[in-house]
Amino acid sequence: MKIEMAQDGEYFSIGSIVSCTTCYNQKIQGEVLAFDEETKMLAIKSLAASAKHNKHDIRMLNLAYVSDLKVIQESDEPAPALTSLNLQKITARLRENLDAKKQQVNYIGIGVSADGQKVFNSIVKTLNDSRWEGKNIIVMEEVSIRPPYSVEDCRGREGQLLSHVRKIVHKHHITEEGQKSESRKSMSPSSASPVSS
Repeated sequence: MKIEMAQDGEYFSIGSIVSCTTCYNQKIQGEVLAFDEETKMLAIKSLAASAKHNKHDIRMLNLAYVSDLKVIQESDEPAPALTSLNLQKITARLRENLDAKKQQVNYIGIGVSADGQKVFNSIVKTLNDSRWEGKNIIVMEEVSIRPPYSVEDCRGREGQLLSHVRKIVHKHHITEEGQKSESRKSMSPSSASPVSS
C-alpha cells in the first residue's frame, strides 16, 4: 500500500524503513506505520530508547520540521490488516474510568478544613472505601474521624481497622509537622556573622 507524500512527489509504503533529521538535529530511523497527507504527519516505529527487548518507540513527525528524509528500504509487502477493536472491552474500561472519576469527586469534603482534606487524602490512598459524612470522615463504614482529625478523634470498634486508621492519621501528622518545620527553617533568616573592623 503506497501513500503519496504531499511534497516533491515522494511516497512511502507501509513497512518501509526511512531516516530523517529533526529540527533539533536528532537523527531518527524507523519503520513507516502511517502517514497523513493533510497534516503531513508521519508515524514511525523504531527500537526503544530503553533498549528493552520487544519494546519500540512510536514517533509522530511533522514533515514540515524534518530534513534529509530518505527511504532506506522500500517495502513490497502489502500493509497488514487492521485488527478489530473489542468494543465491549473499550466500553467496560470507559465505564470503569468514569466511575473512578465520580468516586474522586466524592472524595472532596465540603466545608472541611484544609488539614481535614489532607487527612482524608492520606487515608484514601490505602483505604479507598472512605467517604465524607458532613465534616466527619467515614472509613469502611466502621471508623469515623471527627474534626480536628487527630489520632484521638478516630472512633470505632477496637480492632485492626481502627488501629490501621490511627497509624495513617498519626503518620500524616508527623509528615505534616516535618514539612512545616522544614518550611520554617528555610524561611528564617540565616545568622549573619559579625563584621570585625
